[in-house]
Amino acid sequence: MIVRVLGSAAGGGVPQWNCACANCRTARAGQGPRRTQSSFAVSGNGERWWLVNVSPDVAVQIEACEALQPREGRGTPIAGMLLTDANVDHVGGLAVLRQAGDHAFTLYSSGTVRRLVAGDRAFAAFNQSPHRWIALGAGETVDLGERLRATVVPVPGMTPGYAGREMLADAVVAYEVEDGNTGARVLFAPVFSAWSQALGAAVERCGLAFADGSFWSDDELAGVGVAKAARALGHLPAAGPFGSFRALRELAPATRIYYAHLNNTNPLLDPGSGPALEIERVGIGVAYDGLEIDF
Repeated sequence: MIVRVLGSAAGGGVPQWNCACANCRTARAGQGPRRTQSSFAVSGNGERWWLVNVSPDVAVQIEACEALQPREGRGTPIAGMLLTDANVDHVGGLAVLRQAGDHAFTLYSSGTVRRLVAGDRAFAAFNQSPHRWIALGAGETVDLGERLRATVVPVPGMTPGYAGREMLADAVVAYEVEDGNTGARVLFAPVFSAWSQALGAAVERCGLAFADGSFWSDDELAGVGVAKAARALGHLPAAGPFGSFRALRELAPATRIYYAHLNNTNPLLDPGSGPALEIERVGIGVAYDGLEIDF
């Protein structure tokens, strides 16, 4: 199984167009990596690929990954998408892929995500032929072909701001993708609002896991003058007595864990910062655009 991080940042990317925080200034100056908005690609054979979320930056991400580019004429090696939530930074790229023509994508999501996204005229075409949009429930498993199968892992979460930030059972999900030949498993959990027993068990089952690293602290946005807490936005911060780091450090390095979906304000983006050194000491990494793992 091949896993590639197409984009490692939260909404807006790094640098974010309207932000002059330290991380954004560093990226603009070329002293740190630029990051596009969160998305992953997974394949069983390197020829047929599935996207986990579809970032508004998807066209740029495809151009940065030769394996996702068309072979000849019009076409794509992308078979379909696994959507974890309805946030714009995870579904906005569907509008970019509207020129699929006769190519049929298969989309998987929760029922709530399909209702919110497919109900928008910009994305409604993906809910009709030749495409298939299939709503899955917690624990359901689907065959992705090429020996891969994906299982829905329920995680706590809320609908996006444009949908009222409601706490619903299937507002957010994670996906556990397994290689049926080798038994290798990877967990994609780039968004969750709280830790749960099901989430912890999934991380422990997998050899590789990508976890919500949006914010290091709950009040992180105050540093750029934004009066919004991480938890209020649907993201569990890493730090603190109930943060994700406390749980994840007990599961690493037995599971290879990366924080992903990092907001531009997150100190983890600075490899010399205290938080970055702290997670490094226990074997947790920070995902970056272009990271590719074959396992």
